[in-house]
Amino acid sequence: MSEQPPEVPIFSPRLTEVLATVVKGEAPNIGRFCGYCYTPMDPERMHCSHCLKATADYPPVEKVPPDILEMFMKLRRRESLVVNSLAQFGIFIGVMSFVVLFYFHFLNDVAVWWYAFDVAVLFVLSPVLAGLIGGYVGDEYGYRFARRRLAAEWQAFEAAREGAAPATTS
Repeated sequence: MSEQPPEVPIFSPRLTEVLATVVKGEAPNIGRFCGYCYTPMDPERMHCSHCLKATADYPPVEKVPPDILEMFMKLRRRESLVVNSLAQFGIFIGVMSFVVLFYFHFLNDVAVWWYAFDVAVLFVLSPVLAGLIGGYVGDEYGYRFARRRLAAEWQAFEAAREGAAPATTS
């Protein structure tokens, strides 16, 4: 059985927003960030609102480290890969349904309106299956898959940052 993603997101919602704008080039990677989880912080805060670490223990930093930006980009790529792959699978099922129906109708010499039905199956079933399989199944599975991988990367980053040997994952 696969391990569930962490209950508390590694990246806070605010950090996710900031990283998304930084990656798009819409904002600079500069500000005041928690020294532990890199969540943006107001100048007067003495504790991070996300990880609850004190600024005395983890002094704030001015930039999010490149390793964190890379983890964020990998997270987004993994989610996208799963969703898009499953959506393509839905399109494949729709196309194969069209081919099977068309071949069956071709062999049985049926009325022309059956061919119109086959084409309707192609143009209606394919996008519906892509949306259902990619949008619902892929979205949930992609989120869980990407979060598990992010949790493992975060643990390795944390261990390297703290100077300990990274925990092995199986």
